[in-house]
Amino acid sequence: MVLGLAVSALAQAADPVADGLTGDVGLGAVRAPVGIRGASAHVQPMPYLNFEWGPVFTRIDTLGLQLLPLGVGALELLGQYRGDGYRVPGLRTRADAIPLGLGTLQPTPFGAFGLNVLGDLGPSGGLLVQARYLARFRLGRTTVYPELGMEFENAAYVRYYAGASGADLAAGVPAYRPGAAVNPSVGLLLETPVTDRVFLHAYWRETWLGEAIRRSPLVTGRERATVLLGLAYRF
Repeated sequence: MVLGLAVSALAQAADPVADGLTGDVGLGAVRAPVGIRGASAHVQPMPYLNFEWGPVFTRIDTLGLQLLPLGVGALELLGQYRGDGYRVPGLRTRADAIPLGLGTLQPTPFGAFGLNVLGDLGPSGGLLVQARYLARFRLGRTTVYPELGMEFENAAYVRYYAGASGADLAAGVPAYRPGAAVNPSVGLLLETPVTDRVFLHAYWRETWLGEAIRRSPLVTGRERATVLLGLAYRF
């Protein structure tokens, strides 16, 4: 349901600023379960983009523009791809969100701290607040990025994707009008060099759904696991 794969930003934040394009560009595949009754998980190809080009950057699923310095990072204008929408026979179709807002990534000697506040320009009209901590250490030739995160979804957002009304009721689903939800998560990214310029990326993330989402008659399971594999060239 939620893709949310902005995981390797610490690598960019910790490196010295360079002119031109710096970072990783390649191809990947992601498996992110929808978690809605009647919908099945599938593997989806996607570009693997994690680079900076002047003030413009990408972080897997997030496109941004650095607006001005803030602390040891910058205030950023962000757009994000999430893939929350779904089309299931018998249920009301939900369109993908169009999150747009502001954020910042603050690198420190102890890791990087990120905070995003995004409003959905799509049908939900909801609000997302994302907090994330990223660390980095070496294990032989592999670089390891542990991640701790938490996402707040306001009632409008949860209601659109996990609430039950209208066409849902015609399918025998009981009416459900949820409130806001907080979804904690843990993640791990492994980055291994194949050659001096080509890197293999493997990412796993486990998200625990907030009670307002778990109680929905449309939702299956209490947590969701996302897996991403990518092969990229480093500029």
